[in-house]
Amino acid sequence: MKTSIVFFGTPEFAVPALSALIDAPFCDVQLAVTQPDKPIGRHHSKPVPSPVKQLALEAGIDVIDSPSLTRRGLGGGCSELGVLVAYGEIIPKDLIDAFPLGILNIHPSLLPKYRGSSPIQAAILNQDKETGVTIMRLDDAMDHGPVVIQERVKLHKTETAGDLHDTLAKIGAKLLIKTLPDYIAGRIALQTQNDEQASYTRKLTKQDGRIDWSKPASAISAQVRAMNPWPGAWTEWENKKLIIWSMRKDGTPAEVQLEAKKRMAFSEFMRGHPDFKIPAAAGRPESAY
Repeated sequence: MKTSIVFFGTPEFAVPALSALIDAPFCDVQLAVTQPDKPIGRHHSKPVPSPVKQLALEAGIDVIDSPSLTRRGLGGGCSELGVLVAYGEIIPKDLIDAFPLGILNIHPSLLPKYRGSSPIQAAILNQDKETGVTIMRLDDAMDHGPVVIQERVKLHKTETAGDLHDTLAKIGAKLLIKTLPDYIAGRIALQTQNDEQASYTRKLTKQDGRIDWSKPASAISAQVRAMNPWPGAWTEWENKKLIIWSMRKDGTPAEVQLEAKKRMAFSEFMRGHPDFKIPAAAGRPESAY
């Protein structure tokens, strides 16, 4: 017998999990709940549906795209299980409680470390040796619910946030499908998180990309990787923003992009701007590379 599921999710990170649930023979995804269509790009073209909405519609799944949720808004009743991946809004407690099996959440960190909205970037910025994926049962506090299962992932000081985003999204989807049969059958003992070990992340802004050249080269390299693809690590030159997309092991830029220009190799940029001098990072080069 298939388990009926409501899926909550919005961005590309949620797509592998929804796709895996659609393909799983023991799951029946009855509804996808996502954020409303939004304009994208500089020129604010007509609203574009979220990646989750696009996949759900292709699969013939009903979609609700609402910025606020109530139990009544889901049609008065609920499926047996909810699965939430980067939905973008807080789920009210009465809605969580309406699912007999609760709502499971895929979070891209080893909770309770890096609760909040930017755990992928935090792991890279802090030059952690490992990160991972947590599947937890949702409660009414942020990333606080009991842990169902975790999977650890080694970091190699080469990953960008974009790379790690894609890796953890796929790992989370596979872990979900592997774990669901035992969870549904009640064969998993949930583990309460230790709040004393909790750390928190916040939503990134463009200012988080500004490079402080007084930091060690390893920290700057980590920032460049953590801010790729958004907001990009940047410095200023002649009142223009220069985004640094990647670094060499000696602590010098490898690929850059001057404001309103295309991305290019740093050597190519220097041929066109021979007067540019990049500030020396403290301790460069470092053995960490």
